[in-house]
Amino acid sequence: MGGGYYLPPTVLINVTHQMKLMQEETFGPVIPVMSFQTKEEAVALANGTIYGLSGAVFAATNKEAMELAHQIEGGAISINDAALTAVMHEGEKNSFKLSGIGGTRMGPSAIKRFMRQKVFIIKDNEAKSPWWYKET
Repeated sequence: MGGGYYLPPTVLINVTHQMKLMQEETFGPVIPVMSFQTKEEAVALANGTIYGLSGAVFAATNKEAMELAHQIEGGAISINDAALTAVMHEGEKNSFKLSGIGGTRMGPSAIKRFMRQKVFIIKDNEAKSPWWYKET
């Protein structure tokens, strides 16, 4: 195949949290594996980036994975699987932090991202608003 650079599915070990791979969004078949000592440290490492599009939690049980997933700042979290967020398009999500383009691109409300919502807030009485009104 021509026309670009391709990367085969890759698992990286011995990564550190200071590496770009752990600090930036990687769009490709790459899984970095990093050790941790406690669940709290794992959550802190997962949240220790300015991004929060998607993630994955692996644990002995789905219940344990869900307890951790609720603490992770991400729009979609795969539970005991690496890429459910890529293949399950029914789940609506939002991007967290500096990830993505805003609202969901999946599920029934995905069409809303092509619409613009506008709100009109109308004051329809003569009462003076105390937080901004100053009598002269």
